[in-house]
Order: sequence, then structure tokens, then C-alpha cells
Amino acid sequence: MTKGVIFLDVDGTLTEDRRTSNLDPAVILYLRVLRSNGYKVVLISGNSLPVLRGLSIYLGIGGEVIAENGCVMYTDRIIQVCNECKESEDAKEYLIRNSGGIFRDTWQNMFRLCDKAVKWRGIDGRKALKLAKETLLKGGFDLSKLHVSSSGYAIHVHPRECGKDAGIRAYLKYYGISRDLTYCVGDSVTDLPMRNECNVLVAVGNADDELKAVADIVTKNGSSKGFIEFAKYLIRFQR
Repeated sequence: MTKGVIFLDVDGTLTEDRRTSNLDPAVILYLRVLRSNGYKVVLISGNSLPVLRGLSIYLGIGGEVIAENGCVMYTDRIIQVCNECKESEDAKEYLIRNSGGIFRDTWQNMFRLCDKAVKWRGIDGRKALKLAKETLLKGGFDLSKLHVSSSGYAIHVHPRECGKDAGIRAYLKYYGISRDLTYCVGDSVTDLPMRNECNVLVAVGNADDELKAVADIVTKNGSSKGFIEFAKYLIRFQR
């Protein structure tokens, strides 16, 4: 019987800090120890399914993932959690065509089933998110049906009813696992939906203020060191 499920963001949470995609090699030991201690470790991220599943396998934590900000998951097969995803593709294309070169495509979109992403250049992340929303509104897109957010690495667009909470809910239902056994660790506003489904929400020390405000635990350390801090706590006190 599983001791619990840890839903774990990647960028800004397992990386050395929030400004890089460099994975902190120190997290590998703790991920494997958690698994050997009876925890299921599920990566949950805005990344595409092939990237996330490959990462999970090579990290040695089993290959079960929730990708595209909750829109797709892999258990023993690919499961598309969200439907009605065509408008996400339309919105992505509109942003690229109508931003004066600020937004550009990302190679992962060729593998994405629902959540679409664009990179930005020339402005900071907050301005990029504001511009994306304004551009889509001018283009006639209904933002009450489309969720537009920034991970700090890219702008993501997916159906409003989807999110990391939807992915977690689908995963727990698939395996018949109680919400009481869940832990979630993240760093950004894209992790906010996890609050709806997680028993214990953990924000690393350098997380967005919005996530810290609703978290049960805020680590002293940031990014990967914050995750390791929480992992040590589970290993020591939850035996």
C-alpha cells in the first residue's frame, strides 16, 4: 500500500533556481529514497508528455507523470484529461502572428495534445503575460473559457476547466487513492490549482507570493534546496 503520493513540479522546483532549466543533481537521491520509502512520486508540469515521462524514467521514479499543466497524464497509457482543446491551438497561433515578433513557437508544441505554449523575448515575464491576455482579448478569444498563465518559462494556454487540479483528480480516481494521502510541491502561480486537490501544499522558499499565501508549508530554502528540505522532513518524520 502506498504511503502517499507526491505531485512534484519541475521547473523552479527541481531545478537549481527559477532562472534556469538546469536540474539539481542532488534531488535524484531524495527522489529515489522517497520512492523506496513507499511514496509514489509523480512529476506534474507544463512540459509536454515525452519530456516529462523521459525525465521521470531516467530519474528512477517510475515514469508516471501529469503533463501539460494537468491536461494529459501517463499511467500505464496516455490519458487525455481535457477535451475541447482546438481553441488552445488557435490562440497559440494568434499570439505568434499578432505580437510583433515578441511571441514565438516552442518545439514542444508538436507533442502537446491540449496545453499550448509560447516563448517571449524582449520583455519580462509579467509584461509578457499581460500582453498575451490583451492580444487574445483583442482577437475575440473568450478568456472565461481559456486559461492563460505564465510558468516563468513560457506562456501557457489551455481550456479553463483544465489545470493541475484536474490532472491530480484524474490520477487519484484512476488508482483509487484518497486525497488525504497527497502532497504537492511547486513554485509558481501555475501550481495554484493544486490547492484544490492536495491535502498538503508545499511552496518552495522563492515561490510566487500567490502560492505562498495558500500553502500549508513554505520551505526556508528555494527551488531544489526547498524540495530537498521537504523531502528530508518526510523521510525523517513520516516513517
